[in-house]
Amino acid sequence: MALTVASIISAFGSYYEKGSQNEKRILQLLTQGRQLPNYCTPMPTEETIFRLGNSSIGEVVQGFQKAFTPKGGIEIKPNEIRLYKLKIDDEFTPDDLQATWLGFFASLSDVERKNWPFVKWAIEKHYKTRSDSDVEKQGYYKGVYEVPSAGVAGSAINSMTGLKKQIQDGVDAGTINSVDIEPLDKDTIFDQVELFTDGISEEYQGEDMNVFMSPYWYKKYMQDKRAQGFFTKYNANEIDGSIDFTPLNVKPLVSMTGTSDIFCTPKPNLLWLYSADKKNYKLEESKRSVAVLADWWEGVGFGINQAVWTNLLPSGSGSI
Repeated sequence: MALTVASIISAFGSYYEKGSQNEKRILQLLTQGRQLPNYCTPMPTEETIFRLGNSSIGEVVQGFQKAFTPKGGIEIKPNEIRLYKLKIDDEFTPDDLQATWLGFFASLSDVERKNWPFVKWAIEKHYKTRSDSDVEKQGYYKGVYEVPSAGVAGSAINSMTGLKKQIQDGVDAGTINSVDIEPLDKDTIFDQVELFTDGISEEYQGEDMNVFMSPYWYKKYMQDKRAQGFFTKYNANEIDGSIDFTPLNVKPLVSMTGTSDIFCTPKPNLLWLYSADKKNYKLEESKRSVAVLADWWEGVGFGINQAVWTNLLPSGSGSI
């Protein structure tokens, strides 16, 4: 993609005049960093498909008798989480900056354009932050992988399959627990969340777990909790997302923005997988253009589907 500075030239002129301008005067809107991995168990791996075994055993205890009467039986089922290869490709011509107000980003002496101040600034301030935002907001939860079309730049939302589709597929297959609490309502969400936690298996109700939802519904939950008389602005230090009589906490996830979904699982079961060498940027210079490239592997998923609870319903049954 081109480096677009036409509006700067139109406003400030097509020349560089040294003044007090510097990179501190180049302001950017806030971008969303990676949030979901903070709630996951990180798993560096060199595998592209992370394979797991889920084991269980039937009831083993019985009344005594002298005869040998075997009972129990161990079953091990396969489970796998896929990692996806993601990349950044972009190209620009730094010379476009020289005869502009942005000339301080260029160099008159270094013929290696990839060494110009603009390139380092662009990677730190834009490529790194925007890639984190793209993966968090488009990939981790809402992503649905599609095979790239040859020669066509794909969308971030199609670069990987995120948790929403994995959860829905698990609900449809009967391996992820669906708790019907009716569509979320801002005036009843406090009671709905308590009803949701009632649907969690009793073996797990004593586990420290987060109940994830979008920032919008998190705010409505807190407002409804306030409406129940649990806290006011005068005891703000007591405001939190804890759920009474449980070790559970409501947490907002930016990646769930725009959804009415809820899901809950222990942290050791929510896995963030990434290539051991992580992400490294590579610069290539051709003639007077600089290309920025990066590629890496990552994915998210659940170790055991049966330890996941959601308010998503089976497809075709009025699913959220």
